[in-house]
Amino acid sequence: MKLDIKNKLAGILVPVFALRHENDLGIGDTEAVAKAIEFCARNKISVLQLLPINETGGDNSPYNALSSIALDPALIAISPNTIPCLTEEAYNKLATPELLAKLRTGAVQYPLMKKLKNDLLRAAYINFSSKANTKQKKEFAQFLADNSEWLPEYALFRTLVEEHHGNTSWPTWEEEYRTVESAKKATGGKAVKARFEEEQTFWSFVQWIAWTQWTEVKNFADKSGVSMMGDLPFGVSRYSADVWAHPGLFDLKWSCGAPPETYFKGDPFVCKWGQNWGMPYYKWSAHKAQKYQWWKQRVHYVTKLFPYYRIDHVLGFFRVYAFPWIPEKNGIFLDLTKEEAKKLTGGDLPRFLPRDDEPEEEGLKNCKDGEALLKMLMDASGDSGIVAEDLGIVPEYVRPLLKKLGIAGFVIPIFERVGEDDQSFKPKETLPVLGLATYGTHDHMPIARFYDDLVKWWHGPDGDNGWQEVQRLMKFLGVKTDEPPQSLTPELHKIFLETLLETPCWLTVLMITDLLGTKQRFNEPGLSGEDNWSQRLAETLSDYEADPEFAPKIKLFQELIEKTNRLPLAKKKIAAAK
Repeated sequence: MKLDIKNKLAGILVPVFALRHENDLGIGDTEAVAKAIEFCARNKISVLQLLPINETGGDNSPYNALSSIALDPALIAISPNTIPCLTEEAYNKLATPELLAKLRTGAVQYPLMKKLKNDLLRAAYINFSSKANTKQKKEFAQFLADNSEWLPEYALFRTLVEEHHGNTSWPTWEEEYRTVESAKKATGGKAVKARFEEEQTFWSFVQWIAWTQWTEVKNFADKSGVSMMGDLPFGVSRYSADVWAHPGLFDLKWSCGAPPETYFKGDPFVCKWGQNWGMPYYKWSAHKAQKYQWWKQRVHYVTKLFPYYRIDHVLGFFRVYAFPWIPEKNGIFLDLTKEEAKKLTGGDLPRFLPRDDEPEEEGLKNCKDGEALLKMLMDASGDSGIVAEDLGIVPEYVRPLLKKLGIAGFVIPIFERVGEDDQSFKPKETLPVLGLATYGTHDHMPIARFYDDLVKWWHGPDGDNGWQEVQRLMKFLGVKTDEPPQSLTPELHKIFLETLLETPCWLTVLMITDLLGTKQRFNEPGLSGEDNWSQRLAETLSDYEADPEFAPKIKLFQELIEKTNRLPLAKKKIAAAK
């Protein structure tokens, strides 16, 4: 599935957790993804883009995972029909109608949902240990053998997390558990060995179930003519199995993030200092000494499931903005001056690592480093196509290099301006072919909110500048009027969709909320809280297709896909034959 820019495609982006189906346990799962694939196939949508599906920690962020490989147990579809050795009796005892009704109302209730899924998986595992048939035992044994390079360390880490009542902060554990070597010794004694081995086998069983289900989903997508696009996060959690097991690959002094910028109006800390994501910086020299084995392993497992994948924050492979303190200490630094902050950190302030892009010679070094890393990822990707998320404060060398390497970048038309002196939107026909065009990622507000804010600006104290921006947008959309709509009307929504699909870009992707014209947000960068990574769609995708309000929008998207010849490849061949 290397990128074929001659065949233009259309896709949708939807987080797995946001999906619904009739039998879910309060969160989207592999069964919901299969139904999303059916939705795509019915509506001639070629690509289903997902957020990362690795196991998440306490903040539930897919970009702050507990493992670079282990899949999220929360996304497993759990019922007596989908889990080996899970009985109807055990399921009905744990998943009571009252509990299910509560979980299926509103946003994802992570603690309650995770407890239920954990309890159900443990009930299945207990039965599996004594009642699994020969075929199931062989398949599980083969999974253990095939994943021996990462699974034992992950299972031990996950066991220790349970031992510490869900606390993943391994630096706070007892000293004998803080390294993989000492933990193996501490859990190898007669008094605890059997208990720890049993728990490790359970977590391996959970990963077997997860990988089996996702492999089935991948095969179903292939048969349906729909390509799934996965996501390779730039970092992993500071409190992940990877950092715990391989601390020599990470620089724990530094915490990756992003510099302050004007677009995202987050909390005061973000406005002053930037976004502090918390992931540790990489010791690139250590990775190079190991011939980038850790990265190649990550890519190998991503490409097992996804024919396309998105490289998150590709700018970090050139240089990354880093903080000399962890997010837990942000509050201490909020009101400090730079000099006061330096005193606390021993002289360091947030800055780009390994170096800034100025002077030019330094930028060239960063470009050279990034090129080497991207070539390594490309070599490890086989036939999978790569799209790079090149958003934010983008150095001038990044996009020419991506083009040179044949990696598609992101194209968000409302960010693409002619120049500093001319803030007009770039005409749609000038946007790059080697690009993924979208109005927003999971980090951005939907176009319905964007347009609402634009109208408020237009009618607010700074109305003249707001009116100029409205005029720029109308020109980009090809709307000739002295009286632009006061809201995202169905007519204007249609023009937004049509304009995006008419760009020359190889792939156009609509966030599911932009397809439906709703205002729901899945993440607001720089903000933390229960609303992030937890918002679910109000209906199943099939219900939206039958809903009088949304059905015309979905049908319109299908018609525009046909009109702009962004049909799935199989349907293009059929159309050409006719």
